Amino acid sequence: MRIVKEAEVRREEILNAAEKLFAAKGFDNTSTGDILDAVGIARGTRYYHFKSKEDILDGVIQRITGQLMQDASEIVRKKELPVLERLTKAILSLNVESKIGYELMEQVHRPQNSLMHQYDILQGAAIGSIT
Repeated sequence: MRIVKEAEVRREEILNAAEKLFAAKGFDNTSTGDILDAVGIARGTRYYHFKSKEDILDGVIQRITGQLMQDASEIVRKKELPVLERLTKAILSLNVESKIGYELMEQVHRPQNSLMHQYDILQGAAIGSIT
């Protein structure tokens, strides 16, 4: 039986499954079929949300980067803390020391993923605009 969900809900399900699988198996060893099977959706449904596995990876990276930037922004806005402490805490909050973090960094720095690498650098530079 087909279950219809809002596009954003379905997109988040795909990203959640991809993030778990990329962390467990690595990007190269995870197929789009693995991701879709984990979510329980048909192959054609993927194209409604993502064009390719690299597009899914980009979505995972954007989501994680967005959360990191939000966390750093919250720290920077804590005016009751001394500037140096805010800066230190903000930088530390951008550290992604996890299995998925290492897998994402490995993929971002591959030559074939240079656009993702450039996006990552631009996102990192955005921390300066928060202060």
